[in-house]
Amino acid sequence: MNSDERHAARRARRDAKRAANKAKRCAALTISKAAEVDNIHEAARDAAKGVRWKASVQRYMIHSLRNSLYARRDLLAGNDIRKGFVRFHVIERGKDRAIAAPRFSERVIQKAVTRAVMAPAVWPTLTTGCAANMRGRGTDYALMRLKRQLAEHWRRHGSDGYILLMDFSDYFGTIDHGVALDLVGRTLADPAAIEFMRLQIEANGSVGLGLGSEPNQALAVALPSPLDHLGERWRGIEASGRYMDDSYFIALDKATLWRFLDAARELCASLGITVNERKTRVVKLTRGFTFLKKRFRFTDTGRIVVVPTAKSLTRARRRMRVHARMVAEGSMTLAQAYTSYMSFRGSLEKKHDGRPKFRMNVHDVVRGFDRLFFELFGVWPISPR
Repeated sequence: MNSDERHAARRARRDAKRAANKAKRCAALTISKAAEVDNIHEAARDAAKGVRWKASVQRYMIHSLRNSLYARRDLLAGNDIRKGFVRFHVIERGKDRAIAAPRFSERVIQKAVTRAVMAPAVWPTLTTGCAANMRGRGTDYALMRLKRQLAEHWRRHGSDGYILLMDFSDYFGTIDHGVALDLVGRTLADPAAIEFMRLQIEANGSVGLGLGSEPNQALAVALPSPLDHLGERWRGIEASGRYMDDSYFIALDKATLWRFLDAARELCASLGITVNERKTRVVKLTRGFTFLKKRFRFTDTGRIVVVPTAKSLTRARRRMRVHARMVAEGSMTLAQAYTSYMSFRGSLEKKHDGRPKFRMNVHDVVRGFDRLFFELFGVWPISPR
């Protein structure tokens, strides 16, 4: 047996092992598992967090056990649970986002199926750099991982190197349903679960997935996964990561990143994803860069400094001045303005509470905001130490 034959044999054994593991994993991910009353009841409690003030949520939770039994009946019978969406728009930092929110009873069932079936099927296929909508991960995970990667890069190469920042255009609104259905068919084995996901995808129209639906979030996280795997395999790329539609790839050579970007464009086109050319760029590490609204840069000694973007701080100052006018007019109390400011201040400092949190270099920023609060309201936001 020559070298090529040995490589082919090893690849065949690995593929067979992966297929066996996938079959074993998917065999347990069925609608029957999602329809367990305990799973549905727990999904209802989680779905109600933060929205218990709504009358529809209160009506559901008063009879949560009975409603859980109704949801179990619908899932096991294969009934169509779709009731349409509550559609509204949210202006986020000047950008209009169309939200399609399902009814609460439908959202409970979606959460139960996503938690018990879709998420366990998708998560093992993702790379460690994928941080969105996964238990134990999130923005803090993504930012801490990037900071560790930058520290390792400095240890090995100093400040030499470049980073490719990638973004997708109108990601949720342009997701191809055929690609999404192919993903469901590859990751699930239960016909009832596949049919449930098909109905959820088709409920969003002919193209795109709406924001506000949990199955859509799981699908949106998993669809660009081939791009993550391509970045990990690409020779010359030393680190990478992704949070939903924001990706980065670090390499020593700029040409490596440009070649990778050409391949990434072709891959994204095959997945029905449009690369946002305006936001996609290659940046030298010494110049600093922005990821997830945080500005990263190296100091001369290799220290990694992370601060909020200037635009986010400008918006916060503008909001404080608006609150000061409202307090002067009597439409807002000083206590309310104080609570709002301390919430923003806490998001900057992120006090340690036993859980891993991403800490920024914001000592001077916070002191500056404290002084601005004093100038606007005449009181210190915290007691002097």
